[in-house]
This record gives sequence, C-alpha cells and structure tokens, in this order.
Amino acid sequence: MIKRSAIFLHRWLGVALCLLFLLWFPSGIGMMYWDFPSVSAGDRLDRSPALDSSKIHVSPADAFAALDQSQPAGQVRLNIFDGRPVYRFRVGRGESLVYADTGARQLDVPADMTARVASAWARQPAGAATVVTLDAADQWTVQGSFRSTRPLSKYSWPNGEQVYVSQASGEVVQYTTSASRVGAYLGPIPHWIYFTPLRRNQLA
Repeated sequence: MIKRSAIFLHRWLGVALCLLFLLWFPSGIGMMYWDFPSVSAGDRLDRSPALDSSKIHVSPADAFAALDQSQPAGQVRLNIFDGRPVYRFRVGRGESLVYADTGARQLDVPADMTARVASAWARQPAGAATVVTLDAADQWTVQGSFRSTRPLSKYSWPNGEQVYVSQASGEVVQYTTSASRVGAYLGPIPHWIYFTPLRRNQLA
C-alpha cells in the first residue's frame, strides 16, 4: 500500500512540476521581447518639458531647509511639475516637494493637478479618460515599491493607455498600453508567477 501511494505521489508530482517547467520555458522566451511595464528615468526625460534654468531662484540647500527635516535627504531630483521647476527630496520612504522658483512647499496634490500630469504624459485630454483611485495593488502595481506612492489615480483612455499618478508626489509611477499588458501576460507575469492575488499581501 505504501509503495503504491509513493508511486502515485511521485507520478503526479512529476506531472505538476513538468507543467511548471513547461510554463517557465515559453514565458522565459517571451521575456526576451517583453518586460513588465514600468516607468524608467529615460521615459520621464522623454515626456518631461525642458527645464528653464532662468526660473530656478532657490538653491537645493535652501529648499531642503524649508522642510525642517532632522535627517538628510537620501535623494534629490529637480524636474518640472505642473509647469514649474520643483525639487523632490526623498527622506526615508516619503517624498517632499519644494518649488525651485519660490521655495514654497507643495503639501498635497489635488485631483486637478493629477489630471494635468496624466494628460501631459499621455498627450491626451484628461476628460476623455476613465479615472479610478487605487488604495491597493492591481495587476500593474503589485511591486512593493508602489506602497509609498499610494493612493494612485489611474487614468484609462479608450486607446488602451493607462497612466498611474501618485496622489502623494504628483508623479507618474506606472504607465501601460494594450500592447505592453499583452506582452507582460506572455512573459514576466507567468514566469514570475506575478499575479495580483499572490502578490498583493507580500512583505514590504
């Protein structure tokens, strides 16, 4: 009886593992051509308006002093936000915005601002998009790195473009198209077992 049970278990465990390896092989080939959608530094540069240095009147040191932080910034970036130059200071997991033209802080990011940011990124009118607020992960924001950027405003246009804007920083943190989503389902999602229900409650 024990021998028969061991043979049965060995046979079907082998079948299950073979199916898993069968999944990994073609999805690995798919990853040679399609990666998981993301927003790279190059994407931000391509879609950002040119920075006018004549509008920068506040130094990074003075801007950071306005935050009255007890610990140093781990990262400082200068870019355009809603048509104005802004310093983005990363302290811990949070990000604080100080305008480089006046030294004023941007304490919150209202809906009209996120709409303008999404519209500028997609180069489409925000009024044509469907908008939802995400407090939890969906299929395209399952990485732990998105936790500090929530809640997110997700803008979806009829042509399949989707732009995710952080309500905390006002920055585009994810961007997908119909093609990039299909490619992800053919490659990284099955290869990494990157499905939302399995990843939503991962450790930070």
